Amino acid sequence: MQYFKFKAIDSAGLVQRGQISAASVVEVDARLSSRGLELIVCKPARNILKPFLSRRRVSVSRRELIDYTFHLQQMIEAGVPLLDSIKEYRDATDHSGFKTVVADLVDQIEAGSTLSQACASHPEVFKPVYTSMLQAGEESGRLVDVLTDLLSLLKWQDETISSIQRVLIYPAFVSLVLLLVIGFVMTWLVPSLLSFITSAGGDLPWHTRWLIALSNSISQYGLLLIVLLVGGGVFIAGLVHANSNAMRHWHRLQLRLPLAGQVLYKIKLARFCRCAALMYASGITLIDTLKHGESLVDNLVLAKALRQARLKIVAGEKVSVAFKAQPELPPLLARLVRIGETTGGMDKAFMQTSYFYERASRESIDRLEQFIGPVLIVFVGAIMSWVVLSVIGPIYDLVFSMSDGM
Repeated sequence: MQYFKFKAIDSAGLVQRGQISAASVVEVDARLSSRGLELIVCKPARNILKPFLSRRRVSVSRRELIDYTFHLQQMIEAGVPLLDSIKEYRDATDHSGFKTVVADLVDQIEAGSTLSQACASHPEVFKPVYTSMLQAGEESGRLVDVLTDLLSLLKWQDETISSIQRVLIYPAFVSLVLLLVIGFVMTWLVPSLLSFITSAGGDLPWHTRWLIALSNSISQYGLLLIVLLVGGGVFIAGLVHANSNAMRHWHRLQLRLPLAGQVLYKIKLARFCRCAALMYASGITLIDTLKHGESLVDNLVLAKALRQARLKIVAGEKVSVAFKAQPELPPLLARLVRIGETTGGMDKAFMQTSYFYERASRESIDRLEQFIGPVLIVFVGAIMSWVVLSVIGPIYDLVFSMSDGM
């Protein structure tokens, strides 16, 4: 396959430009004709620009991918041919980027590729787990069942992410408002009131002196502090992405965060176990399932544990023993895998583990959501109490001293 740049004209006389993969210019002409386009100019894409011309990064939401998977599952189950189902979705979707991807899927399938092979050429949209399960469904003749499993998996991931976002939105909003209020109080309100207090003389309590020092520091160095924090965050993020050891330490720190670490740990395990159950049930071998799981957990610490377990299994170790030997993996997973190994229902063992950690993660998210609100309220109350006590107290003392003098 080679990528070609083309310019064509449609039935309305509008000129369209784009890229397409084909074996020859004749095939390009045939594919464009099937779309109702008349080829004007066609030439091979230059190799130096091939990654950019052939596959521009497309941002496709999970909801869009769910709609696409649901459409295929429903149409194929109803007896509509695969190619016709994809063409119908291509013509119906309003997402311009995804429309281009689906159009390329049609082109590749018409050229003889399978659905999984066509999807694999767009890894930015279709993850390896998605394409591997499609391939297993095609080879076993259970494509509809696999699409149903994929749909269930995508919906679960979407619901989980929505739950996490719902928990984070409230503290993020309150934190932003708190920063704005503190900035206003420290840079304008406190200096205005304390200038009156200090001009009247008298000793100030220690908490008022601390407030004055903090207010002066924020007024003088607040902008520099913001620049340092943003720059430090960018530097640390760059270091983490550029250095594998830094990334590993960061991922280990994520799992050890108070409250949030356990939530992340349970969510990652639940995602791995659910995907492993669906992949194994669709016909993918356990070794390949674990290999895909290393990228599914999105954590180098857990990925290393799964890789070590996979290597032990390849060397002839029992699955349950290999899992039990990894301290990063929970004992519950090893126990259920041992049961699945004994009964021959490994997919059921993974699904039971997934159900346990899904329920545990939901409960942890609910507890975290209930915990964050009171903590933020107490924190805001403490800050405002400090400001009020440090400002109103000296004013109150000053007024009483003036009354006594009169």
